[in-house]
Amino acid sequence: MRIIITLLFLVLLSSCAKKEARRPVMVKTDTFLKESAKKNRALLEDQEAVMDSIIAKDTLHTYLKSEDGFKYYYVAENKEATYKPAFGDMVDFTYSLSDIYGKEIYSKEDTKVITYYVDKQELFQGLRQAIKLLKENEEAVFFFPSEIAFGYHGDKEKIGVNKPIRAQVHILKITPAPPPPPSTSESVGLIKCDFE
Repeated sequence: MRIIITLLFLVLLSSCAKKEARRPVMVKTDTFLKESAKKNRALLEDQEAVMDSIIAKDTLHTYLKSEDGFKYYYVAENKEATYKPAFGDMVDFTYSLSDIYGKEIYSKEDTKVITYYVDKQELFQGLRQAIKLLKENEEAVFFFPSEIAFGYHGDKEKIGVNKPIRAQVHILKITPAPPPPPSTSESVGLIKCDFE
């Protein structure tokens, strides 16, 4: 019996000893992220160089550069219109997609007329930004690097991984979003009640 008590006492003492924390089996570093960013920068530079060489050969059009990193030119410009789509506006448009050399991927017949609520529905990033640059009855051709087109996923149908694309967009109609309802403090009048 004494032996059992002594053993239990020793087990309790040894279990109360201070334990040292285990080291992780695998130490993660930010090397992967740095390498990925470096690879993506190189890919973007290559795509921009190819697009710039195509643009340099095109002497018929005047190209503009957007703040979002893509270049475009107008096919039809509407000088009379002043309103460009804003958040919540309803825009009816058509578009076609091709590779940057002009080989058609999706025609306007494939994509049909699309009704889009600006920044409230999903479109690829480049197309969302392009729509906001055009006014009603304007048409333009946009050159999108893959990072603002379909990226490293492609569209899982006809557009491959990391492929820059060329989009021709035609804005048919812009319907401004309705104004927001008045705030509750303005719309609800206070009623004074006298209780006696």
